[in-house]
Amino acid sequence: MRSHSGTIIILLFLIFLLPCCKKAQSPKEVLYVQFNNDLSTLIFRNEQFLGFVRTMKNKAELQAEFLKLRMQYKKVEAFTEYFFPTTVRLVNGAPLDEVEDEENAVFEPGGLQVIEELIYTTDLLERDELVRHVRKLNVNLMRIKKLWVDIQVTDSHVLDALRLELFRLITLGISGFDTPASGHAVKESQQVLQSFQQYLKVYEEMIPSFKKLYDQTESAIAFLSKTKSFNELDRATFIADYINPICRNLHAYQKSAAIPFIRDRRLLRGDAATLFEPGAFDAEALLTNSRFAASADRIALGQKLFYDVRISGNGKTSCGSCHQPQLAYSDGQKTSKGFANEVMTRNAPTIRYAAFQQALFYDLRSPSLEDQAADVIHNKKEMHGSMQDIARLIGSDAEYIKLFRKAYPGIKNVPPAYIQNSLAVFVRSINPFNSSFDRYMRGDKQALTLDERKGFNLFMGKARCGTCHFVPLFNGTVPPDYQRTESEVLGVTMNTDWKNPRLDKDAGRGAHNHFPQWQHAFKTSTLRNVSKTAPYMHNGAYESLQQVMEFYNEGGGAGLGLPVPNQTLATDKLRLTKPEVKLIILFMESLTDH
Repeated sequence: MRSHSGTIIILLFLIFLLPCCKKAQSPKEVLYVQFNNDLSTLIFRNEQFLGFVRTMKNKAELQAEFLKLRMQYKKVEAFTEYFFPTTVRLVNGAPLDEVEDEENAVFEPGGLQVIEELIYTTDLLERDELVRHVRKLNVNLMRIKKLWVDIQVTDSHVLDALRLELFRLITLGISGFDTPASGHAVKESQQVLQSFQQYLKVYEEMIPSFKKLYDQTESAIAFLSKTKSFNELDRATFIADYINPICRNLHAYQKSAAIPFIRDRRLLRGDAATLFEPGAFDAEALLTNSRFAASADRIALGQKLFYDVRISGNGKTSCGSCHQPQLAYSDGQKTSKGFANEVMTRNAPTIRYAAFQQALFYDLRSPSLEDQAADVIHNKKEMHGSMQDIARLIGSDAEYIKLFRKAYPGIKNVPPAYIQNSLAVFVRSINPFNSSFDRYMRGDKQALTLDERKGFNLFMGKARCGTCHFVPLFNGTVPPDYQRTESEVLGVTMNTDWKNPRLDKDAGRGAHNHFPQWQHAFKTSTLRNVSKTAPYMHNGAYESLQQVMEFYNEGGGAGLGLPVPNQTLATDKLRLTKPEVKLIILFMESLTDH
């Protein structure tokens, strides 16, 4: 009996001891399970919502249930966007056809934004269509669930995903980019920050400044909760005083903890503390070969070539003819004059910040600055030059020989690739990021006036400018990973006669890629230095920013009554008042480099 009792005591001891011996889970392991549970809840809510779609007759009640679904998605957004970017386009992508040029295919949009459009409408519910899209959403959520099983999460990945989610919040979230119909951007932004807190909490014991981070996030949530409506949100203050400090603190923790930053050669550097830090963007990220990296000598060679009229066919035209520094590297003409003084069909855009686009020209036909340089030089209507002639010039001119040998030591001949590279290197060097807006976002509270800040809030809110001109590049390169540059169909008119509008005939991307979706599509140009680059649009039809704002205020070409069935710009009128338009223009003028 004594032996039996002893055995029981030992067994009981072992039972109590085993949990104590169980290896404690690491923060990333805890987070892995937490995300998996949140994802399961999202799938459950979507299945619930499918039932509501089939039975609910009251549209307001259905919209309320949809908001619950959206809020649950915002809980998992950071990691779905980070680990499953392809699938997530069918979960929360824009409600526009996905055109895959290389595959010569068009894919139907799907997901939450498509569903939102179907239920936030004054028309009768298309119930069968709604059911179809909710079921498609479930398929893609289940796909993410299956893929998550094989994901190997590291601390670097977790912190990178959370950092990018904060950047997504201040670029897309508060602009209403993915909530155009419901207008729930402020509520969803609160959920994003609450989720940020919950996921970061698993690192509480590892983060000495965790309480500070938590309290900063709590303050940001409180700031949003006091905002009465989407249009009233003070976005300038929210970013500068609330989110940027959180980002800097998160960055400082990761650095002190010696957790490596993700370095994957993207436009936005993996170690950027905020979107607004000097050097946050890498102008050379899109280089495919490191031997063509920038150097002071290569910039000097490229700059000399850029302003040398001898590289053109008639010895009268240089790159600088159409891209003049005093005009932010534009030319002030409605449309530029090319070879033999021939008038071109398109306006010369600024080339400042051109390095931060995934494709070049208004029609996005060129994949790199190097290719763009060759295209312009060889174009018979523009410069009518040749790389062979430029190579001979460099090889026969004493100053050029010296510059080239310093720029590319060991290269005996002058291959065209090096000529193109030197011009591209120069263009990549002219991105100062030193406007009043930049200084304000870096902590100089006096850099923007109150009216300029009001203009920014309108730009990002009521005017919807920020849903196409993304902060802080203010072009069409989509945050927060900046891996894709978008074009838009605006229905640009031939002039500013709004009462008798005529659609500009330029097909844009549609001239090279004959997809109906790309007819009259043009790249979204940067608004940096926009006060210096008049006239505006691809055809130079609008002489002032006032006219540009009038066009947008009318809802673009379709809003003016023109037949633009594929217009991507919202066609409803913005209803901006004259004082509001003035404020937005004041803000855009604050984007001028000093």
